[in-house]
Amino acid sequence: MKHFLFTIILISTVSSFAQSRLFNQSYNELEGFGFSSEEIAEYENEGELEVFNEAKHSTKLASILFDKKIGKKHKEKTRTGKKNYEVIAEREVMHYRINYIFLDGNKMSEKAIQRMRAKINEMLDKGIQFESLARQYSMDANAYNGGDSGWFKKERTVPIFFSKITDPKLLANEVYSIDLPDANWHYLVKKTFTPTTLREILVLIYE
Repeated sequence: MKHFLFTIILISTVSSFAQSRLFNQSYNELEGFGFSSEEIAEYENEGELEVFNEAKHSTKLASILFDKKIGKKHKEKTRTGKKNYEVIAEREVMHYRINYIFLDGNKMSEKAIQRMRAKINEMLDKGIQFESLARQYSMDANAYNGGDSGWFKKERTVPIFFSKITDPKLLANEVYSIDLPDANWHYLVKKTFTPTTLREILVLIYE
């Protein structure tokens, strides 16, 4: 029984890890603010650099920092003293957001995936909500919230996947299939959100 439970946990972990790579491609977002590697290194010698995104950071601290102009500072008391926050750069970046159902070809045969897609499309035609089907059928860690990807930047996802979800021929709220053969990942994707420009600030944090 313990071995069986361990196997289930392992499979779930591997699937979640695989999907985490879809929206966490390696790139240095600090360089997106126009700084060179040398300039970034100089700042990191002074403290910690952190990017605040207006959609992802909704704390009181984030609200204060977004109201600051570049070069302005904010101080907060901590248990060990004071912490300084200095806004050193800002930018506006296009973000994207979709809902999707993930079918793992490493665990299902191609025929099984085709049957599952056909079944899901049939239920969609009957009026069942995509988000409900994502909760039931998606093999992804975000299935519980209807397959919502959350806001992400172009650089954060696989290029071939990004090119397909931004194809201008695909209409809003249309459901379509995407395959990533190299990873054996298969998707049903719904374009539920309009691409949106979001503000980001780069903050230097030091004692």
